[in-house]
Amino acid sequence: MGFEGWCRDTFGGAGRVWKTLAAASLIVVLAAATSRAGDVSGQPANSLSVTNSVTNLLPQAPAAAPPEPAATPPPPGGEESWLGGLHISGYASQTFGMWQNPTNLRAYTHSRNNLAVARSLLQIDGNYRLNENNTFFARGWFVYEPPYSFDSANNKDYHDAAHASFGHFMNPYYNVYQLRDAWWENKTGPLTTFIGNQIVVWGQSLAFRVGDVVNPADTCWAFGFANLEQSREPQWMLHPILNLPEWGPLTSNFLELIVQPGFQPKWWPEQTNDPYKKYKSNLTAGRALPCLPSASHGPSARFDVQYSTNPIFGANYINTSKGPWVTGGAQTGSLMVDPPASRLFFLCPPFSAGTLRGWNPYAAYLKRFPSGFACNLNLNKGNNPISPIGDNLGLGSSFFNPADTGYWHVPGMQPQNWNEGVRFHTLYGATEWTALYYNDNVNGGAPYTLKWTPFTSLWRYGYPDIQEAGVTVDRPVPAPASIAEYFPAVFRGEMVYQNHTSLESNEFQNMNGQRWTDVVKYMLAIDLDQAYAPWLTSTGNLSANVETIQTTIMDNCKLCYEGNDLQAHQLKNDVSVLFNVGTSWWWSDFAPTWTMIWNPKGDSFALFPSIVLNPPWTKKYFMKLQAIEILGGDKEWGTGLFKGQSYLIAQFQYNFNLM
Repeated sequence: MGFEGWCRDTFGGAGRVWKTLAAASLIVVLAAATSRAGDVSGQPANSLSVTNSVTNLLPQAPAAAPPEPAATPPPPGGEESWLGGLHISGYASQTFGMWQNPTNLRAYTHSRNNLAVARSLLQIDGNYRLNENNTFFARGWFVYEPPYSFDSANNKDYHDAAHASFGHFMNPYYNVYQLRDAWWENKTGPLTTFIGNQIVVWGQSLAFRVGDVVNPADTCWAFGFANLEQSREPQWMLHPILNLPEWGPLTSNFLELIVQPGFQPKWWPEQTNDPYKKYKSNLTAGRALPCLPSASHGPSARFDVQYSTNPIFGANYINTSKGPWVTGGAQTGSLMVDPPASRLFFLCPPFSAGTLRGWNPYAAYLKRFPSGFACNLNLNKGNNPISPIGDNLGLGSSFFNPADTGYWHVPGMQPQNWNEGVRFHTLYGATEWTALYYNDNVNGGAPYTLKWTPFTSLWRYGYPDIQEAGVTVDRPVPAPASIAEYFPAVFRGEMVYQNHTSLESNEFQNMNGQRWTDVVKYMLAIDLDQAYAPWLTSTGNLSANVETIQTTIMDNCKLCYEGNDLQAHQLKNDVSVLFNVGTSWWWSDFAPTWTMIWNPKGDSFALFPSIVLNPPWTKKYFMKLQAIEILGGDKEWGTGLFKGQSYLIAQFQYNFNLM
């Protein structure tokens, strides 16, 4: 039984994540390249990159820090042109990816084509410095991906009188031809103000989103197609930063404020061509996550999560003891329904009468209603006759329509629906501290768990208002000078507390399928940045990162599950660990990197070995080769959700400066 909304939040983004999104963002966030032309907050430098735009290896002029004016004025008669402050740069890249074993994708698609991705990307950055107090930045994206047989092979799962195919809706989904983000920077005394469509980075983590709560994460190019900067969704906002005087031992003080109106227009194909027709208005669609983590689930688009195949009492509805059981996808077998939809099947005839004997957790309660509940399953919201979770479910009769979600209720543009945040930064001795608060009216762009209108065919997605408060810290690791000279290590940490986040529940008292909880997330990390390693290389250095993150659910329950269309029990405490090490030879002409993530549940591993090859005569263009390997014993948790989708990547990139 496929439901498209199997994720609450992205990966450590604002709001409590469904592990589906957590796993997806975990992979996306790993590609944290440091080309920060469009970022308007600081981010620690690092060499961690998974699959795209390893621009940290290639020097580029940052837009957020334009060159200082000349020390002496130009001579008379040699006035600088009004275009003298204009700088245009960017890159063009081509990424090819091939599935290692297409037969492992049988849960997702009938296609056995090896092509995983063929993505062409042109990014153009324009920086214009009007004067020493005013700077403008704009970034254009031009992305083309061809039709994929992975999508087209699922044509049978979409339906209408004209036989519209799934591929028909998905083919243009990943293409972008427009301005991505643009802002104006004004400096007035101690106040610097950014106005426009921006990316603001508050977190310290390289691989997990903890304090990085401002921008939603777009995982449509997930599984390593997008680096961290590319996966962030720019948001329209007013963003002033006020430098403050020193206060006793506190130095480098500043106060940062953001105000994000409900006006977040989006006309990218991700929203306008969305096959589920989730967004009622393009004027607010930019606040929502377009992929959760992939573009579609039931049927699957590329880089989807696994389907359940092993029934669990209390979670899954089944009507036969004979397997194999399937909840959807391209597999065939006996019907199995995951939470939260299983609740409807347990309670409403004719499904409840057909439940496998001894398998209905509400059986004792149903004895009070010999004829069953009077469920109204012929309702629909009339917005989508094509989608599998839209009107009629494609079963030829409006009576048999157990799942109609309608539009997803993105908050409107009224001031009470705006997002606001504030962050204070200071330096105490050798330790850098920040404290943040963020009022998020859209739960990081991720909807809450699927909400049922009891005893009907109607379901609802909305975006709860959550409050987030946290701190970040980083400082050099104390060490003797003889050691610190060769191994400069830095400690980083951050913690965020979220209140009133949504949790999937199959408890009887939570009849609509929702439970609410507070969540605590924290990250601890050690970085080794460009350590001198003569025993390894005489022309390069060694960089390494170790990060661990723990997510604690404050109000968990035994019948709480990890997301819509998943059956894994929600963990009270979930831990993941990242290890990354990279070096280079021949003045960065050969730059190998080993990156991996480990999750104890299911002993799951995501491995990202790669090597960047630069020609010795230039650093303008390069080639990157990489493998992505997914291993693990639990396909319903963490990176194990993507089992079967291991693939090989080759990327070619050319960086340019036009003026």
